[in-house]
Amino acid sequence: SGSGEEGVSSGINAEYGQTEEKYSRAKTVNQILRHVGELLDYEDNKQLEDFYRRTAWFFDKKYATSGGSYERFKEAAQKPEVLDELDIDEHTKEFLLKEIKRKLTPQAVKVRADVEVACYAYEGIDAVKNALRAGLALSTEEVPLKINLIAPPVYVISVTLLNEEKGVEVVRKAMDAIKASIEAAEGNFNVKLEPKVVTDTDDKKLQEELDQRERAMQEVDGDDDEGEESDDDEDEDEEEDDE
Repeated sequence: SGSGEEGVSSGINAEYGQTEEKYSRAKTVNQILRHVGELLDYEDNKQLEDFYRRTAWFFDKKYATSGGSYERFKEAAQKPEVLDELDIDEHTKEFLLKEIKRKLTPQAVKVRADVEVACYAYEGIDAVKNALRAGLALSTEEVPLKINLIAPPVYVISVTLLNEEKGVEVVRKAMDAIKASIEAAEGNFNVKLEPKVVTDTDDKKLQEELDQRERAMQEVDGDDDEGEESDDDEDEDEEEDDE
């Protein structure tokens, strides 16, 4: 009976999720049309209702099985000609498109993965560099891949794109290329964090880690300089003793 209850429970959750999404989409469409109505100075509900009938309700009826007005509006953000089949004048269409773009233009997402890349065989650091280059070779203008060192041997592979699936796919391909290259040189490859979409907070945390590493490196360089200076002082002391 336990598994039966779980099945019912997950079914209810899935249904609730779909209802919630449906409500959220209807709310977005509603906000778009009401704001356009305000911008166009509609004076009564009759004008607004007529506007709904010519736009959202038209799309909801015609494309009921493929997402209705929300999906059409979303498509119009990239392809304005989608609105051409609506029975509205150019002035109204211009305001509607502007509001659709404001509310429904896709936001870029950042996909990130953390990997360990190391080689203790003969090629050592050169093998690591070659492996990272193999990953970066997949970077293009449309798909700007980045690879940053957090602290040896951990590297971050990231890309910022509008399409989340494409982002995950390209980061995975970079991981495969790095893995193949480093393992061919008898090095090691481990995944610390699978490719995932990161939030601004995650991003900020990563930037802090990189900044911290930068400061640590500068401090080490500083220590080396001091060490060299003290060696010089000792040499001078020795020379004075000889005299």
